[in-house]
Amino acid sequence: MFQAIFTWRGFSRRPAFLGCVFLALAMSAACAKAGADDYRLSAGDAVTFDFLDDAELPVTLTVTSAGDVQFPLIGDVRIAGLTVTQALASLRAQYVEKDILKDPRIALNITTFRPIFVLGEVNSPGSFPFYPGLTVEQAIGLAGGTQTDVTNPSDRIVARARLRGEIDGSDAQIVHEAVYAARLVAQLEGRDKVDLNDVPEIAKKFVQDVSIKSVVEIEQKILETDLATSRSQIDILSQGIKEAEKGLEILQQLEVEQKELVATTEAVFGRADELRQKQLNTSAEWLRAKTAASGEKASLLQIYADMSRSRRELGGLRLDLAKLQADRQNDILLKQQERDVAIKKLIAERQSAEEQFFLMAAASATENAAKNKITFSYQIRRQVDGNRQAMPADAQTEVLPGDAVIVAIAGI
Repeated sequence: MFQAIFTWRGFSRRPAFLGCVFLALAMSAACAKAGADDYRLSAGDAVTFDFLDDAELPVTLTVTSAGDVQFPLIGDVRIAGLTVTQALASLRAQYVEKDILKDPRIALNITTFRPIFVLGEVNSPGSFPFYPGLTVEQAIGLAGGTQTDVTNPSDRIVARARLRGEIDGSDAQIVHEAVYAARLVAQLEGRDKVDLNDVPEIAKKFVQDVSIKSVVEIEQKILETDLATSRSQIDILSQGIKEAEKGLEILQQLEVEQKELVATTEAVFGRADELRQKQLNTSAEWLRAKTAASGEKASLLQIYADMSRSRRELGGLRLDLAKLQADRQNDILLKQQERDVAIKKLIAERQSAEEQFFLMAAASATENAAKNKITFSYQIRRQVDGNRQAMPADAQTEVLPGDAVIVAIAGI
């Protein structure tokens, strides 16, 4: 069952979050009714994560193709294959084991499921959002219903041309995202050249035997600009750190010298005080010795204050440098995650268009029966343990996220 956990204190501090919580509760009830409490998270699902005891808004994260999600403070955690309840328990254990939180009060909800695909003899084939409890009949409704009349040859030619354009467009977008991903790897590792060997495995076949020189050149320029900017920022902070360290070294030398002066003036004052007690010097001489000793002590205290300020400045510069590097790394990792999801989505859309293209070609044999009553058969293609399996279905069969519903002409 999808978890929606909250406290009254959380409501008082974040009233704007009320709507999100009620929405999560509504989704939880709907999924339970549809038997989706056993739903296993998979790549492409988007989840909302929240610390319930702080004032920050929830963050939306996407499950990568590796099955991981980068959660705040603990980094990558594999949740693919787990139910939301199991994933939540795993996250609590991670926060406790890493000694980050003793009693984690966190919430995890599914925001967006992987889309479904409706292909074949429907009016508007393509991808559609998944809703808990969705059936084959309802999925076909999202695609505009079945085609009750076979289209004429000219319609099929236009439709197939459109699908071919979609396939070619998807290829171009996949190439762009793949080279973008390779550039991000170079950025992360500090290399100054985009290497096509870093292209994600699932996209490598799309960049082979294709002229991508212009795409690589653009990404190379972006890489060089990013590295130059990053190095400039790091150099500025590093130079500031060096200067602060030198300043601190000078103050430490002054401290040693000033301690010697303090010791000397205190010794002079001690002798003047002894002579004063024996009435062998004047009050003015005694006062001058005391003033000199006090002045040197004050100078030493000022050096200590300057050293403290310099240490704070040095610590601040070091923190700024570490934050700059961490923020840059996190930004690159987030973009890598986005590229991974974008490539998977584009490949799925391409497969959808390609299957539709060939289904339309196969359906041309039935054109002479256009005016007769047509019956349809349904098939669900589902990813199971890494393999795509086909299974027969009827109108009331429930669809799962990521399924492809194939509608074909069964008879006339």
